[in-house]
Amino acid sequence: MRLFVLSVILFLSFFPLHADIFSLWPFRGNSSASAKGDSVTDILEPQKLWQEKIVINGRNMEMGVALVDRTLKDALRLLRIKYPDAPLAVNSNSVLFEIPLENGFRRRIFLVGFDGKDTIVQFTMDIPQTGLNTSVPWPSELPLPPGATPVTVMKFPARKSVYGTFKSPYDKQSVLSDLLKALRSDGWKSAGEAASSAASGDIFLRNDGSEMMVIGTMQDDKTGTSRGTLYLRRLK
Repeated sequence: MRLFVLSVILFLSFFPLHADIFSLWPFRGNSSASAKGDSVTDILEPQKLWQEKIVINGRNMEMGVALVDRTLKDALRLLRIKYPDAPLAVNSNSVLFEIPLENGFRRRIFLVGFDGKDTIVQFTMDIPQTGLNTSVPWPSELPLPPGATPVTVMKFPARKSVYGTFKSPYDKQSVLSDLLKALRSDGWKSAGEAASSAASGDIFLRNDGSEMMVIGTMQDDKTGTSRGTLYLRRLK
């Protein structure tokens, strides 16, 4: 579960290739994708784990997750051979790769690796030509810091979960401090040893551990503004 949470946060927040809101589709069997786009999954030979329905900014979608029996380095090499000009973002344990499809969509592949392991996790999503509704109500169960503007709201009905991202004109420390105050006043307790505004995020529990909240913040040092992510999971 923690892998799922962290992967979603990374995918949506920390490696943005475009500012638009994107839709999520199954990693296989997408009738809107071209044969050229489908060949991507043939290259990496993924093994399907699961597929679930989600709602992003009020629109019903689906998302698939798969395992790939390759190292992150090898998967990136294969994708680069097939699509040498495709944009990408890379860090030590993940790759975000985007491929243009013949129908105008862009296929975004997020790969997450593990130290010392030859297996990676693959998330695949198709970004439509037209964006989704960018003016959506912020979920009442998620705190929103003063001055912040909602960006994305995703709901996972099968998981009884909701995920939200926002942008703020204030710095990361101010935003995180406001989030911590709001969560504590609403009965949430940090699962870590010490949650403070010096950190970038934390995990909180409530109602005897039956609810979990993961929060994260990221700052743009050039503008002094920040972005935040929240993921609420009801465990019972």
